Amino acid sequence: MFNILGKPRNITEVIRNRKISWLELFYDLIFAVVIERITDGVVEHFSAESMGNSFIIFGWFFWSWHETSGYFDNHGNDSTLNIGIINIQMILTGIAAIYIPEAIQTHYQHLLLAFLPIELMLIFVWYAISRFDVAHGPASRIWARTYMVSFVFLLAGVFVRPPFNFIAFIVALIINYCAVFFANSALKREYTTIKMPYILKDSLIERYGLMTMIALGEMISGLYARLDNLKPIRLFDFIMGIVLAALISAVYYQVVGELHIQMHSSIQVMVVRWLFLFDIYLIVLNTIFLQLLLEDDLPLIKVSFIVVLFTSLFMIWIIQRVTAQKVADRRAGFGFFIAEFTILIVTIIMPTPFMLALVNLVLLVINVRYRRKIDKVLKEKREFND
Repeated sequence: MFNILGKPRNITEVIRNRKISWLELFYDLIFAVVIERITDGVVEHFSAESMGNSFIIFGWFFWSWHETSGYFDNHGNDSTLNIGIINIQMILTGIAAIYIPEAIQTHYQHLLLAFLPIELMLIFVWYAISRFDVAHGPASRIWARTYMVSFVFLLAGVFVRPPFNFIAFIVALIINYCAVFFANSALKREYTTIKMPYILKDSLIERYGLMTMIALGEMISGLYARLDNLKPIRLFDFIMGIVLAALISAVYYQVVGELHIQMHSSIQVMVVRWLFLFDIYLIVLNTIFLQLLLEDDLPLIKVSFIVVLFTSLFMIWIIQRVTAQKVADRRAGFGFFIAEFTILIVTIIMPTPFMLALVNLVLLVINVRYRRKIDKVLKEKREFND
């Protein structure tokens, strides 16, 4: 069967300056639905419980995206096998997204069932790689076996009552994310043998950038959902919300656009990938709190909005620092962030329109600061090359 359907690309067959394929872009579109359903579900049933559920649900959906994206980055081609894998994954993801609203309310039974075929698909993917790719085979087999254990927990969760099905769901998710730790020794031997550096390829960084763009698009889309009339003050809030999304994206892409990530182990690379995912989740939370803020300017909502926004910006800085890049402001220490947080938190005493305006002003200053630092580094590089 594998010979008829073609085979994946070996991990040693590196495509230099690889661009994201149209098939991968098409696959990413389904996650616009996932983010929209998570956001709407939490906004409609806002509570500490729904917030916690959103984190678990996001973790599951973006684990599957994370794995499929990593697979295509290392093994992608236009074989019938790979085209089938990504299209089936998209369909399965779309089916699972149907059950997000009820899972937000802690009814996990249907979502458990929906993730069983997704887990099976990824077991098949890594088993297939172990057959085709001699170099990557040992690590791929560990990945497949780890996901088999996770599948057992998922399957058990289908047959037990709450809260035990929820516990099984969480345990299976943790096992999935721990695969890199189980496979670390095999990966170390593999990378040493084939003399491959521990890098996060630019094409995969671009995928995170595209997913971030989808999350920011949902932020703008949510503003339309909350714009119930065109009174001047509501229109001002709407404009400030769009400017907020634009300024967050400007900070993100100025830093991420200059990253070329090389680490010292597979675990370090995976941790950086998780940081990207966590920042995307923070943007989703920002979307939720922005919508809630436009409905009711409760102090708790305002504080949550500011804390999540600051954490998102801080996460971008952490990604830049741990990847040892010199593009952004390396001299910016905790004093800079304390001052930034203080200014942002003071805005909660203002009415929502003025609060959003001042937050945008702070983000504009941050963007200008980053731009100047980037221009300085680029100028130094040009002078060094000359």
